[in-house]
Amino acid sequence: MSLKVDTPGIGVTLSAGDDAQVRVSATGDYSDARPQLTTSKSGDTATVNADCSGSCDLQLHITLPAAMRAQVESGNSEIVAEGLAGSLVLRTGDGAITVRRPTGPLSLHSGNGQVTLSDATSQQADIATTAGAVDAAFTSAPAKVNIATKDGAVDLAVPSGAGYSVLAHSSGSTPEVDVPNSRGASRSLTVSTADGGIRIH
Repeated sequence: MSLKVDTPGIGVTLSAGDDAQVRVSATGDYSDARPQLTTSKSGDTATVNADCSGSCDLQLHITLPAAMRAQVESGNSEIVAEGLAGSLVLRTGDGAITVRRPTGPLSLHSGNGQVTLSDATSQQADIATTAGAVDAAFTSAPAKVNIATKDGAVDLAVPSGAGYSVLAHSSGSTPEVDVPNSRGASRSLTVSTADGGIRIH
């Protein structure tokens, strides 16, 4: 089962539901034209599309089964996901991304906004921003983390008991790495930024 969400200019909050249903609600304000919301299902994929042609300050709230895969495209708005176990592909052009307590693989990309990841037990994470800081914290040792920013600091926290192969590069400063760097380790942490500090601890 998978969920696809496309909401240009409308924020999205994903959270785990108590059953196998996908439910959608909205909060906020709009003026001019009424926002458009459509839902559909084809095979194992549920789709949610929303658009606002006028002035909108809206957030869609979507509950889904915790293990369902989810892909969200939000043109210029915030994306929040909490307590989900399926793979998450979250992309916004101009907005923050906040993910709490994920356990599945992550792909998080923001063109202009901060990415915050907390209490993660995901084994793989790919995080990128063009202009925005990244703050990522794992409560269990990940197998592979890639973080890249062009203009923003990176703070990456991982359990210290595991061995990691660490590659960190910043054009503007010297990375601060406070975990043992074991070149032959199977777990890898790769962090780069063109303009911003890096701390791995």
